[in-house]
Amino acid sequence: LGSEKCLLLAAGEERGAHATLAFMERTRKRVVRTLDGIARVTPEGKDILIVFDDEDSYYRYVSHAYPDGGEFASSGGMYIDGGCGHFVTVRRDLGAIEPVIAHEMTHGCLAHLPIPLWLNEGLAVNTEQRLTGVQPALLSARDMHDKHCAFWGAAEIQEFWSGWSFQRIDDGNLLSYDLARILVAYLGKDWASFRRFVLAANAADGGAAAASEHLGADLGELVCALLGQAHSPGWSPAAAA
Repeated sequence: LGSEKCLLLAAGEERGAHATLAFMERTRKRVVRTLDGIARVTPEGKDILIVFDDEDSYYRYVSHAYPDGGEFASSGGMYIDGGCGHFVTVRRDLGAIEPVIAHEMTHGCLAHLPIPLWLNEGLAVNTEQRLTGVQPALLSARDMHDKHCAFWGAAEIQEFWSGWSFQRIDDGNLLSYDLARILVAYLGKDWASFRRFVLAANAADGGAAAASEHLGADLGELVCALLGQAHSPGWSPAAAA
């Protein structure tokens, strides 16, 4: 099923497909407005969503986007920026699939930027919550803070800056997305400066140089302050680590 800007590949009843396609069209416009000056959609081509009937089919498909071997965190959706960029998910009711569409469509609108994964995911999580409503927390804010303080150290935070912590299969996965959400929500309060930072950020240094130039901030110091930890130089993004 297709429209001017979106294409949906899914089996199922037509009414639900039309509702999903209409949500895609609305979300596409809302992501660009929300991430003003950052998000971009290409004038040619369409946003493509593939909805698989079951998790086995979904994971067989997305396995081609992962390295051979190893264990990886589970997922409910993914943006695949290879060949013809598209995003995928598993069949659910529209209410459950809307946050996935908003999250993955945000990734698609950021695909033109060489930003670090933590920034990409932080933007996607915050945009998802803004467009579809804040998702109910699994843990209280205090419990999450305690988990953050117990988990992050100099070695783990380097995994966060490089993006590797998002692939962990332990609490590091959940905490990586939450820390990215917290960081982006804090940095985005001054949108003009934040926009300049995002447009200059590069995954090669975890966004460190852009943060120093456009935000006047050391990312390691900032994370320590947000977590209430004493700062250590080992928390700042280090390419060698």
